[in-house]
Amino acid sequence: MRKVTLLLTIFYSFSGFSQNSDTTTIFDDFNSFLLNEVVFGLVDYDKLNKNPEQLNTLVDAIAKYNPSDSSQDHKTAFYINAYNILVIKQVADNFPIKSPMDVKGFFKVNTFNVAGEILTLDGIEFTKLMSPTKDPRIHFALGCGARSCPFLYDNAFYPEKLQEQLEFRAELIIDRPNYVYVDNRNGRVVLNKIFDWYSDQFKYESETLIEYVNKYKFYKVPTDYVVEFQEYDWSLNDR
Repeated sequence: MRKVTLLLTIFYSFSGFSQNSDTTTIFDDFNSFLLNEVVFGLVDYDKLNKNPEQLNTLVDAIAKYNPSDSSQDHKTAFYINAYNILVIKQVADNFPIKSPMDVKGFFKVNTFNVAGEILTLDGIEFTKLMSPTKDPRIHFALGCGARSCPFLYDNAFYPEKLQEQLEFRAELIIDRPNYVYVDNRNGRVVLNKIFDWYSDQFKYESETLIEYVNKYKFYKVPTDYVVEFQEYDWSLNDR
């Protein structure tokens, strides 16, 4: 009986080790790729078009990965990374292009195998990320392949660090004038267009967009300022 107990203990220990090892591997693989390929938010798509091996390996891993029994932070981190990698994949496969919008159905039609499900990029964003979390900080973590998107992070998002990373991204993006420009002379604040497109989501926790912005800005925006929105630059984040 003691031998059986010991054998079961060893079995479950190794099973747990294997699962944790697999978990670590995919997030570390995401991280290694982004560290190598993203420079100041820009990607060398020509290079990836000609040498797609590492990218294709990641896409295969995304298809086979199973986060179903994991925590919400684990799932969220996985789907953020998957979204960013699949944006890069779709651009690289269609390069040369000048904008992700040059690819028909880029966000709403073209599909990928993501953890065994066939999803569009919008499906990942709204079904797998925004619907279960209601967390607008996720919009600052997604790189859509365009210059006006919150710039692509050169590190992967990890489950155990996710909340800290999302908070950091919100602070980083909102404090940059090319995303949130405060025009004190004219009493206005000019926000990135994502605040207009997803205004209801940013108001999950705040009554106004200025109130949401002020959660993260060091120098607060006066609440009576007029809110305007920037024109969106869809040109490719290519380097």
